[in-house]
Amino acid sequence: MQTQNESGPTQKLVKKGGTLVLCIYLLALFYATLFIYNYYPYGKSVNLVLFDSIKLMWESGSYWLILKNIIGNILLFMPLGFLIPLVSKKGNSGLLIAIIGFATSTVIELLQYFVAQRIFDIDDILLNAIGAVVGYVVFRLFRSLYKKIKKAK
Repeated sequence: MQTQNESGPTQKLVKKGGTLVLCIYLLALFYATLFIYNYYPYGKSVNLVLFDSIKLMWESGSYWLILKNIIGNILLFMPLGFLIPLVSKKGNSGLLIAIIGFATSTVIELLQYFVAQRIFDIDDILLNAIGAVVGYVVFRLFRSLYKKIKKAK
């Protein structure tokens, strides 16, 4: 195990850089989800039935719709799950990352509905939370690989 002095400067640099990247990511996330125009044929609406819009997209057979909405919602939140444990030891829990992803997505969905006059979709919240957890799993894999490489040296 390394002492604080051996890894201190590198950890501080990673934490500061990660914090900067996290802030930029959050600004970009809120901009992309609230201010980029998207055409919605349904206008302002609410979906509170879990898996309803996912099922609708899947049954549409449109690969673009599936990629954009299902995969896109997962990918959109992966950085959140990766960056939080990078910058904070308190964020090193899969459950906490899921809760943060869920809460952040819920805030975005509420803002989309009330401010941007768009759709509040429970499926988006689910997919975003899954994306945050996937990002956390990727973080854990990278951290494990980093420790193995460092130990081998």
